[in-house]
Amino acid sequence: MAEANSGSLLAGVVRPVVSNMISARGLHVALLLVGLAGWLIFILACVGGPAWSPDGSQILFGYRDVENSRTSVALYDRGKDTIRTIFSQPFEKEDELILHPRWARDGKRALVGMFGSTPDGSDNSCLLVSIPIKSKLPLQVYNLGKTVGCVYAFPQIGDTVYFAGEDLRWVELKSGKFDSQKFKVDGKDSPDEEVVLSEASDQLYYQRKVRRPISGPDPQQKDKDKDEDGEEVGVIQLQDTSFKPSFTYWDSDLTALGIGSNASDTSPIAPAPNRTSGAMIAKDGKDSDRILLTEEGKGIVRVVAPDLGGKSYSLGNLVWSADGKMLYASALTAGEAKGVSDYWLTEIPLEGGRARLTKIASVQHEMAGDFLDTFRFSMNVALSPDGRWIAATPAVLGEKLLEQRDRALFLIDVRDPARRVKRVPIPREPAE
Repeated sequence: MAEANSGSLLAGVVRPVVSNMISARGLHVALLLVGLAGWLIFILACVGGPAWSPDGSQILFGYRDVENSRTSVALYDRGKDTIRTIFSQPFEKEDELILHPRWARDGKRALVGMFGSTPDGSDNSCLLVSIPIKSKLPLQVYNLGKTVGCVYAFPQIGDTVYFAGEDLRWVELKSGKFDSQKFKVDGKDSPDEEVVLSEASDQLYYQRKVRRPISGPDPQQKDKDKDEDGEEVGVIQLQDTSFKPSFTYWDSDLTALGIGSNASDTSPIAPAPNRTSGAMIAKDGKDSDRILLTEEGKGIVRVVAPDLGGKSYSLGNLVWSADGKMLYASALTAGEAKGVSDYWLTEIPLEGGRARLTKIASVQHEMAGDFLDTFRFSMNVALSPDGRWIAATPAVLGEKLLEQRDRALFLIDVRDPARRVKRVPIPREPAE
C-alpha cells in the first residue's frame, strides 16, 4: 500500500500546488474524450450534477464561469442563503474539463473528482480534491493515476473512497493512503475493462460490459465472427475484489422488450429504497427513452414508457422517491423555437398516469448529437435527504447555450402543489 500524493490550494481562485504529482500548469487540464463502459461515448462540458450534504443544509454544484474561463464548484448554504465558490479550475476552451463534485459521508468535506492530462497528453490522471468545509484538516489532493474512475462516480464506504476503471482503486481519507488491485473473475485477474460503481447499504455495486458468442442455426455451432453485448450487474466483494453477479441482460433481451437500443446504451442503475430493485434508462435510437425496472436475481422485470403529454424526450438521470412509488428524472424536450430545447424536472408515477413536468430552463441547442451526452452526464437532478426538494442546474453549459438569468441553481419543492421554484444565481467572481 502506498501513500497518496497530496497538496494544498491557495485561497481565492483555487490553484493546486502538488508534490510528486503533476505540475501546477499540468492541472490546467486539457480535454479528454472518454468512453465510459459504453454509456458516455463523447463527453462535453463534463461537470457532475448537484450534491446534497448528508443533513440537507448545503448543496454542492458545478458551473461554468464563462466570464473568467473557469469551471468551478459552488457551495450553497440553505440556512444562511449564501453561496460561494470553493473550487475553480481554468480552461482554455469551453469543452475542456471533466469534473465531478460530491460530499464526504460525514458532511465535513467536499470531494471533487477531476480527470485530465498533462499538456503533452502523457499522463491521463484522475485526481481527487478533498476540500474542508467543517473540518480543521487541510485541503488534500490525491493522484489516482491513469484511470477514468473519477469521471462518473466515486462511492464512499466508511472512510474509504473507491474508483473503478480498468481496476479498483481506493483512498483512505484520514490516512491519505491508497492502493489498487485488479478485479477478479473465477479467482484470476480480469482483463482490462471499464467498470462503473455505486454504493448502497455499505455495499459496492458494479456494472460492467460483457460479451458472448451469438448462436447460429445449429446450437452446436457458434458464429465466431459475431458477439453479443451485455451488461452484468452485481456486488464487488471487497476482500478479494471479485465480482458477485446479480443478473446479466443482453442486446437480445432489450430487442425482445421492443427497445431499439442495445445493452451498452443503458444508464447506470439507480437503486430503489428497498435495495433489491432498481431502475435504469434505455436510450432508444428511434423513440423517446424508456425506463427499465430491475429486481435482484431476476434482471429486467418491467419496461416503463413515461407519458410526457405527447412530447418526445430524452432522460438524463433517475432518482427514487423515499416510498418507491415515484421516479424523478431530468428530461430534455424540443422547444417551441427551432434549435431550442427545454430542460425539465419530470415526476414519473410508477403506478401509471401522466408524468408531471416542471420547467427549469430553455437551452439554445437542438436535442441531438453530442449535446445529449452533455445533458445526460452534467444536468442531473438530485433529491434532498428529507425527500422534499429537487436540486438541478443548467449552469454547466457554455456561454452561448444559456441565458444569464438561468445560470443558477434551481430548487423545486416537490411537496408544494404549485411546485414553486427557487433560483439561486451562481457566484460572481472577479477575474483576479
